[in-house]
Amino acid sequence: MRAQPAAFSECLELFSHAEEEEAYSRYLDLLLSVWSDGSALPGAPRAAEDAAEKIRQAPDGRRGHLALLLGLLTETGEPGLRRRVRAGLHHYLALLDTLRDEVPLGTALVYLLAHFPEDADRILPTARKAPLDPDDLARLERCLASFDPESPGIGRSWPSPARWVLSHAERDQERRWLATLGHEAKTAFWEKDTRTLLAYMGAKAACAVATGRVESEAPAEVDPVLLPDRAAAEMPQFNGHLDLMHCPACRGRLSRRATGVVCRDCAVGYPARQGYLDLSGEAVGTGDQIAGNSPLYLSWYEPLLRPAFLRVNGTNWNGAVSVADEDRYLAEHVRPVDGPLLDLGAGTGRWTQVLTRILGGERVVAFDLAATMAARLTKVVPDSLVVRGSGGGIPFADGSLGAVNCWNTVQSIDQPFATVREVGRCLGKGGTFTMLTYRKSHDPLYRYFQRQHEECLGVAAFDQKEMNEALDSAEMDVVDEYTPGTFLIVTAVRR
Repeated sequence: MRAQPAAFSECLELFSHAEEEEAYSRYLDLLLSVWSDGSALPGAPRAAEDAAEKIRQAPDGRRGHLALLLGLLTETGEPGLRRRVRAGLHHYLALLDTLRDEVPLGTALVYLLAHFPEDADRILPTARKAPLDPDDLARLERCLASFDPESPGIGRSWPSPARWVLSHAERDQERRWLATLGHEAKTAFWEKDTRTLLAYMGAKAACAVATGRVESEAPAEVDPVLLPDRAAAEMPQFNGHLDLMHCPACRGRLSRRATGVVCRDCAVGYPARQGYLDLSGEAVGTGDQIAGNSPLYLSWYEPLLRPAFLRVNGTNWNGAVSVADEDRYLAEHVRPVDGPLLDLGAGTGRWTQVLTRILGGERVVAFDLAATMAARLTKVVPDSLVVRGSGGGIPFADGSLGAVNCWNTVQSIDQPFATVREVGRCLGKGGTFTMLTYRKSHDPLYRYFQRQHEECLGVAAFDQKEMNEALDSAEMDVVDEYTPGTFLIVTAVRR
């Protein structure tokens, strides 16, 4: 626990003259003297005035810290405090006008200025001439824009509006979706999008002031997901796994029939659709939107959204974990015992393909709740059984699975620890459970932006000790933990 910081003026003096290696620690003392977890503390109004007046005189490399602080104070929502920060707008624009290659300052100014849409006419001419990252500029323009219910562009601004270049088919899909929304729903989407963009901008600025740099946001190169020429069969390939499965309703045994499977005990039938077995018991379309956003999120997940989640939730702004690192981790740690491997929350199938290359498609079961993803998986891994269902009730018998993989998924599940218990129940003794998820940042500033994303996008971060206790309760022993940034990459073995 950090000690109670001194008065703001004293902290500002110590921060301004701190050696480079202790500058960020002094900055946190400065910030926490007037701000705590999104709320302003006594003394914040005077501090806002001081920071706004002194930001241009701050030493090189320290002005971005003050801009980020001013943005955080503005975001507390206190009108009087907001007015005091806004009074320094001419200082912020002067800094933007003379900006060169000071990355922390550029990212922090964008975050700060995005809170003042009423000043868009003053801000944007200067911003468009400044040497800003194109994604930073696109986010700033979007946050300063006025809401137009006839052309809102909602559900596709995060992580950067500049990245969402839609095809004609996607625009048609978007128009159909927007037609189902009323004015109130569109307004709520617009406001949530703005809040999520601010959280992304703030997280990027927080990383920049802490490390002095952030890498390009160009999506990392990902191996292409190749589709087979032939269409997926209507009936799934069970590959001998049907005897290991049970009815989600009563846990009875399942028998194959012409249109899918039926429970031998309760006689509930489950259909086969587009080559996958649907054990969800839910309508098609359920689970097909990420965090309630536009259905386009699913098709844009792998090339755009997943890298952004890794940057924000894993603090992966500088590429500590690459796609190749993820592939290598699975190759080195997945060790099945007898039985199939379940790829839980398989999504687009990018890592399901890796697992089929390691084990063969016949041994892999791809599992996801989204019908769109399940249909895609039948083409991505055509030799594997694809099942649609909920992670809260994995439809496999006790101890029947040789291994389970849950890669960048458990943090988006409604009851993650219930899913961990289900994994332990289904996993055979000695089988591995590999998981990529996220842990809560120990940095109170970065944790604030993590939590903003959690509230807007439903992507949780876990206490590492709590997750380890959940694994232990599910009869699994952690044998490897890899925790760069705020990643939590784990291998556990069923006792």
